[in-house]
Amino acid sequence: MKATKLLFLLALGLILGCTDDDLSNQANQELPASLRFNFLVNSNNEPIEYPALSGNVLPVATYENSSLRTLKIPVVLSARSLEETVTATYSVSSGLPETAYAVQPQELRFTAAQPTDTIEVRFNQRWTTGETMNFSLTGVSDPSIQLGALNEATVGDRFEVTLGEVNTSYQLNTSRIDLSGAAGETVTFRVEFPNGYIEEEVDEAAIFSFLNGFDYTLARTGQGSDYISYSLTINEDLSAEDVNYQTIITLQEQAAYSLSGNANLLVIKPIQTDRDLATNPASHFYDTSNPYYLVRGENWLDHNNDGECSWRSWTAFAVPVEVDADHPNAILGSDNGTPDPSDDIYYDAYRIGFRSPLAGRTTNPFNLQRWFDNEATDASASPGFNIDTAIEFYPEGGTSTTQGSVAVIPQFLTISNRDDELFELAISGSGSYRQVSEDLWEMQLELRVTNDALYGGTVTSEYYIYSDRGYEDPADLPGNSCVEEIVL
Repeated sequence: MKATKLLFLLALGLILGCTDDDLSNQANQELPASLRFNFLVNSNNEPIEYPALSGNVLPVATYENSSLRTLKIPVVLSARSLEETVTATYSVSSGLPETAYAVQPQELRFTAAQPTDTIEVRFNQRWTTGETMNFSLTGVSDPSIQLGALNEATVGDRFEVTLGEVNTSYQLNTSRIDLSGAAGETVTFRVEFPNGYIEEEVDEAAIFSFLNGFDYTLARTGQGSDYISYSLTINEDLSAEDVNYQTIITLQEQAAYSLSGNANLLVIKPIQTDRDLATNPASHFYDTSNPYYLVRGENWLDHNNDGECSWRSWTAFAVPVEVDADHPNAILGSDNGTPDPSDDIYYDAYRIGFRSPLAGRTTNPFNLQRWFDNEATDASASPGFNIDTAIEFYPEGGTSTTQGSVAVIPQFLTISNRDDELFELAISGSGSYRQVSEDLWEMQLELRVTNDALYGGTVTSEYYIYSDRGYEDPADLPGNSCVEEIVL
């Protein structure tokens, strides 16, 4: 104990004996500038790319890549000050054929404003699982800059990529596009490849099948490492207000790519009707101040498969449908507290959707998750459990502020089971809405769902949907058949 106290006093004396200049000089000593790989991954071992936040994640020295998308490998220059552009070189070694991949840029560049540059690896061919690619920093224009960090545990002057097994799939980025109907109108959509694709493997001549209801031109307009974009241009006038025009574009199976999401796109010019924007009926079924706002409903259902139909309660996240300022149904939703109109947000006065506020998750539109067992509920597997535009309102006489009719917006919903088997549901429906009290609104509607494999055709189901709690239980529907739960 005495020896410990003596050592403590000696150490304290040494500290107190230091002059202010000594301490200042130690604080002002700059660490050497260094250049290193800065590849970050999240908890799912997925690369973190700018501008995603990385928090306290540490860079990794190896990564298993199982995607054909362009791989981005960041390199960062750490320096207290930088007065001129710094360039650096790197090398790549791999057993892959030189034609199997392309790497850019040839030279890395760093400035005070941009201390990070990125090596991009584009894959042109599939690989044999287990192949590797090794990257090394080989030189820097400023000899005072060290290659690799001072931390011996994560030096960062080398980075290894192991090439894992790739499962390739594809899907459409949306299931419905609405048209105004003017000749020459152009809309766009994408075919998405979540794990990337090889250009030569995609047979573009056979990628789609068509059920055409009007004349149009389809053109490829661009591509990335995980998508191909297309434009559809109308070649005739579809503006007749009382006529519905529609075309269905369907993705076809490809040899090396399986369908993983939306396979059908409905392009439609719906029947148009005069409605007073001031009625804004959609606003009664969402609340932008509450991201977790729920509509509440009752569904006539045999959930237990015991032969007895009953009303089953359900909820779903309801959201407005955002549109451009010049959209014919646009109504100002928020000016974001600024006089600048460029940041104003507009909503469709007559439409609502059902969508989870949680990234990657889904909600329970029309109680559909209760229709099935063994269903997958992640958005990546069952995008159909989020519906961007689900219901449209038609005020009575175009001007009523208390009642009118509703339509379930026709479209295709894609869901899957937990074994990755896909099911495409075609939905439509109709009904009515009314104001029950000052704070309560009600919809009553029938939903029609078509799928030959599950139902041998079309089934119907009855619903009440409310803007809030406090509604009375609906009367039973004696003699009315109902949907049973199906194991997917």
